[in-house]
Amino acid sequence: MSDVKRHRTKLMPEMEGPIARAYARGRGTGPQLAQYREAAEALVEQFPADAAVLEVAPGPGYFSVELARTGRCTVTGLDVSRTFVQLAREYAREQGVSVDFRRGDVAAMPFAPESFDYLVCQAAFKNFADPVDALNEMHRVLRPGGTALVQDLNKNTTDAQLDEEVARMNLGPVAAFTTVRTLRGLRRRAYTPEQFAATVAESAFGACEISPDGIGLDARMRKA
Repeated sequence: MSDVKRHRTKLMPEMEGPIARAYARGRGTGPQLAQYREAAEALVEQFPADAAVLEVAPGPGYFSVELARTGRCTVTGLDVSRTFVQLAREYAREQGVSVDFRRGDVAAMPFAPESFDYLVCQAAFKNFADPVDALNEMHRVLRPGGTALVQDLNKNTTDAQLDEEVARMNLGPVAAFTTVRTLRGLRRRAYTPEQFAATVAESAFGACEISPDGIGLDARMRKA
């Protein structure tokens, strides 16, 4: 069985109720939110004017809200988790920011073809049960010339690199231990750059540009 086929058989982890809320609390700390804001301000520089942006699997919605907060784009978020959609809507409302959060499956998105100029998917692609279908849907909803950006954990990351990354987070000892264990578990589902490129080759995109990004990989796919 090929690496791509093995990835197709993975099941989506359950992210509902208390588990999703705990995840949201961990990602909603002051330092984390500051990182989301900095990353959003850098990314919008790549968008065309008044871009329509889709974040796939935005979780509690922190990054989507920061993208919309820039005023440079309109943002839609699509997540399979009911809890995440609820939390994201509540957060956007609290922040006074307009984001259209919806529930839906990345492999069967509830959007018309060519609806978006830019698509972002962070730390979620390794969880998709049907990665090629997901990529085909990303391609379908993008406008010609649009870009899909996938950022996720790199399976080639070593234990030492994970330890160094967590050390830079300045977490307490218990949180640091838990984070390292979580990342090592997630790494088992992650892609190497070669595996990701092979998956993209089976999709409507056909090819991608992959760059290392710390413990992650940064992949860009463009719709012709």
